[in-house]
Amino acid sequence: MRRRGTLVTSERHAGAEARPAIQLDVDVPDRPGELAKLAAILGEAGINIDAISAESAGGRSYMSLIVNQPMQAREALMKHGYVCASHTVLVVRLDDRPGALAALALRLGDAGVDIVSLIHLGAVGGHAQVALGVDNLEKARSLV
Repeated sequence: MRRRGTLVTSERHAGAEARPAIQLDVDVPDRPGELAKLAAILGEAGINIDAISAESAGGRSYMSLIVNQPMQAREALMKHGYVCASHTVLVVRLDDRPGALAALALRLGDAGVDIVSLIHLGAVGGHAQVALGVDNLEKARSLV
């Protein structure tokens, strides 16, 4: 099974050390114009894309989205023939210093939590924000 990266909202440091976000993974054909088509479907439904990531492999493209209305977005995309899955990911704020990510990854790994995806979302005010896809969200949340 192929694991894909997870990208979440661009909102910076909402105050909590860790918070959940809903990500949509969308399987799309690997051909010109597909991003425009997908974005138009969401735009026409009044859904805003807060963050997006995409990659291609083996003739298919995969997009990971965070939107302001995830369930409505999933419904709109599926109505137009897209295959979508939704997942909860964890947005974590870390000190922006060498070793901070290593310490978090070690803490999760030692507790048996598998990190299946990670995207660095940026750094602001001495803190880095990352999105973690994990195999045990509640356990991960209790450890950060």
